[in-house]
Amino acid sequence: MTPQTPKRIPIAKRLAELNKKKPVVDQPHPTDTPTVFDPLADLSQGFGGQIAPALTVTQDGRLAAVSSRASIDTSNLSWEDAELIDPAVGADHHILVVGSDVDPRELEALAVSTWEDAGWIEAGVLRLTGEATLSGPFRIDTAVRQQLKTPADQEQAWVIEVEQCRTAPAPDFLLETDLIAQAFPDGMPAGPEYEIIQAMQRFARRLAGSIRVAETGRLIEPDADSAVAITVYASRWVDESDLSTLLRPYFPDITNAQNADELPPIDSPQERVQTREDLALAIDIPEDELERIAEITRVADEKALSEDFVVRGYSLLASAGNKSRVHITVAPSEYIPTALRYEQWPEGTAIEYGIQWVPPQVYLNALTRPGRAARLERIRVKDQIEQIATLISRSTAGHMLDEDQFLIAAQ
Repeated sequence: MTPQTPKRIPIAKRLAELNKKKPVVDQPHPTDTPTVFDPLADLSQGFGGQIAPALTVTQDGRLAAVSSRASIDTSNLSWEDAELIDPAVGADHHILVVGSDVDPRELEALAVSTWEDAGWIEAGVLRLTGEATLSGPFRIDTAVRQQLKTPADQEQAWVIEVEQCRTAPAPDFLLETDLIAQAFPDGMPAGPEYEIIQAMQRFARRLAGSIRVAETGRLIEPDADSAVAITVYASRWVDESDLSTLLRPYFPDITNAQNADELPPIDSPQERVQTREDLALAIDIPEDELERIAEITRVADEKALSEDFVVRGYSLLASAGNKSRVHITVAPSEYIPTALRYEQWPEGTAIEYGIQWVPPQVYLNALTRPGRAARLERIRVKDQIEQIATLISRSTAGHMLDEDQFLIAAQ
């Protein structure tokens, strides 16, 4: 018997049926969380636009009606054409100040990585979350800089619009280390204002910028080099022996953290590599590095398909030259950073590879106000941590994030 050809339904009729039924598409979230996220929600109220229905195809091949909006053209946003900021506006608002080489799209990327409802409301107005926005860019010339007391190398300003809310001043012990507490001596920001200021501090650290506080005129200047640790989130699991094999050409004494006593004491005299250049010359990069990465990837996939496959957490330690060590932790993570919310994760779980600097006590005590030696050591070890993260990322097809949960592009 010849099978019947499925009856063809015109697309117009299918669209009409969708309009009558108004179905709600209930697709499983990749992280198995019940959160429903509409990145375009409420944006139409900001500038009078209308959200138009559009047609999409779900994973099982069904038609579904969704909301969509044309993207906002931000190509005309550039610091070169920016207007001079009004000193009165700069004095009455918190402002984010960055270098002239920062592209507005970088701010957009950081905002979207922080909040699910972030996005451009209109050209020059970036919604952060709720009613909070960033407006700009504006130029800061010499005369305005003298009034606002902003850094000379930060000529681009973005005005922060957020409802102010104050609570009691921070305790004395917090004033010694917390940059936000130091900038708000008469009362700490609270609620949405604190959330925005804290996020802008992360923005400023990533972009080597600063925040000028409205009432006091004080600056929050996070140390751009202080973000040393890197985390790789991946769907592929690499076990302890394979990861140790991958990293041993760079760190010959790498071992399980439980065997830390086998490593040279962190504060003992030992061969010290003082510069990044010397360290780079000392590393013997294997000629078959790419083949090794491919083999580790293949083995990891084979193990994942085996019936007795079990993911077990572990941690590794290795000497990093001079007086430092690097600490690598590997474990499943049900927490997915906002920057990776659209990635697909098996069973809603990612594998988290954390790489951290273990400084000697002499540097650890001075990290709040590091001297020249501690800064140089931190920068040197940061290069090694980036190297480890890159190798892991290539082996696992993972994503690298810095301490502030922002994506890092692999070099």
